Amino acid sequence: MRKALFSKAKIGRRGRVSLALVAAVAIAMTTLSTATATPDVTVKDVENLFHQAEAATEEVNYLSDQMKSTEQEMTDLSTDIARDQASYDAQKDALSASIVAQQMDSPLGHTAELLTSGDTRSFLDGLGAIQALNSNRADQLEMFSTSGKALAKRRAQLKERQDALAAAKADAAAKSEEISKKHEEAKAAYAELTAEQQAGFNDSDINVDFEIPAAGRAKKAISFALAQLGDAYRYGGTGPSSWDCSGLTGGAFRSAGISLPRSSRAQSGVGTPVSRANLRPGDLIFYYSPVSHVAIYLGNGKIVHAPRPGRSVEIAGAFSMPFHSARRVG
Repeated sequence: MRKALFSKAKIGRRGRVSLALVAAVAIAMTTLSTATATPDVTVKDVENLFHQAEAATEEVNYLSDQMKSTEQEMTDLSTDIARDQASYDAQKDALSASIVAQQMDSPLGHTAELLTSGDTRSFLDGLGAIQALNSNRADQLEMFSTSGKALAKRRAQLKERQDALAAAKADAAAKSEEISKKHEEAKAAYAELTAEQQAGFNDSDINVDFEIPAAGRAKKAISFALAQLGDAYRYGGTGPSSWDCSGLTGGAFRSAGISLPRSSRAQSGVGTPVSRANLRPGDLIFYYSPVSHVAIYLGNGKIVHAPRPGRSVEIAGAFSMPFHSARRVG
């Protein structure tokens, strides 16, 4: 084969050396290129994809809070409707009985009877009684009308809540699908990282090498969160051995006697605002815009948080993510 390939061209010694040199350089360059090649996907790309999945998770958490609130409102409205319906029915029965009784006693009405009376005093007394009866009946009619309107209003409110609940459930289902999609994209992108990049990507710092000057409820919340160091991250996790970001902060402050909403977005509205310069241990720090991550400030420029899949509850830099705001709740 080799002889046939070069049989029509005579190559001198210098030509053969040059050909061999070109081949060697080409092989070396190919080897060097392979050794130093980096994947098209960067660590930042993978982080962004995991964060998108987390953001969708926090939105589901927020919708879950909304659904619970709406369900409670529906329960309260149903109780009110049952009470109003009973009052409405009682008023209706009383009014109907009064009208029927009048017709049975005097088909032509009490006024017709009085007009035939020759006793002036009896006529005046009777007329006053009729006016009082009619006034009382007018009051009954007004109450009956008011009760009917209140009942109709509450039923309309209940329908609104039912529609809102259905919409929230549909949104939550869509967001759940988005979580799965983004998570799969993140895992596929992660697989394209080098072994060294993957190792660094999943390395969690679980050491606290400084004194935390906290007291009271803040200290209790911090102690709870630090006790979870090393626990796995899980979408929707609320413990006891796996957490998402707002699940961890919620559990930490619940241990200190403070109830927080389920999502980072809702948690960012509780307590009092704190500036970045005035942070103290126990403060909640929120990240990204719109808010989709939350952590507990420890002091010394550090936080404890549940970061993302592949990592555990860890210690991190307080400003290693885009800072949004901070709140003091303890």
